[in-house]
Amino acid sequence: MKKRLFKTYIVLTILLALFFLMDSRTYILAKSTGYKALKVFEYYKSTELSSSIEEMNKPHFILKSRGADEKTVEELGSLLEKSYDLVGKEFDYYPTKSIPVFVYGSMEEFWNYNKALDGEAVMGLYNMGVIHLVVPEVFDLTLEQYETNGPVLHEYTHLVVDELTGGNLETWFTEGLALYQEYNVYGTEWGQFMDSKDEYSLEDLRGNFMALDSDKAYRKSFLIIKDIYERKGNREVLNLLKELKAGHDFYKTFASLSDS
Repeated sequence: MKKRLFKTYIVLTILLALFFLMDSRTYILAKSTGYKALKVFEYYKSTELSSSIEEMNKPHFILKSRGADEKTVEELGSLLEKSYDLVGKEFDYYPTKSIPVFVYGSMEEFWNYNKALDGEAVMGLYNMGVIHLVVPEVFDLTLEQYETNGPVLHEYTHLVVDELTGGNLETWFTEGLALYQEYNVYGTEWGQFMDSKDEYSLEDLRGNFMALDSDKAYRKSFLIIKDIYERKGNREVLNLLKELKAGHDFYKTFASLSDS
């Protein structure tokens, strides 16, 4: 859970355990295959099955309006294209398939289609290849404020990291990467003025991340990733993502980078 003046969420689907697979790497690869199958279904559902919803096509995104006006959808489409270029350059990855994005004109519209988050002031959501955005006006933000402090770059980073790892990642890790991209691109530093007292440890993040105090958990995730970028550089981070997609254990792979 991510808070600013509002919250943005990433939803990571956990597949049923394949108990008959004893080799951990085989298990991870099998789980990744199942995850990909679910993403294909989600993509079809979000594009083909929702074709009656008013939509706008951009070079790399299909934006579907749920109560948002055309001008705002156009503006958010431009921000998404900007993020496509910025994040693409950082991760050397440019998806070729059009990415479905739902744009909601109110929190009520968002809650109607995302009932698990009913009542939560959600600004953005990434879930299995699909991005969800609530318009800036709901949060009394200008477009410029929404760009630098909003969900567009953040949620798009989640999508890229998800695809580059095949879903073999931890929630705190992808949140840290998304927060670092906000810092890297816009200079927006999560929790910059927070008191570091009682800071969470990596072990805390490895437990039930979503049950932790979100301010402190996101701050610690950001600091871990920032430290890795500063010590090891972008190339080592990209190598880590490749190892994860190949089915290697997350924490063994991460430890080889963070401890070296």
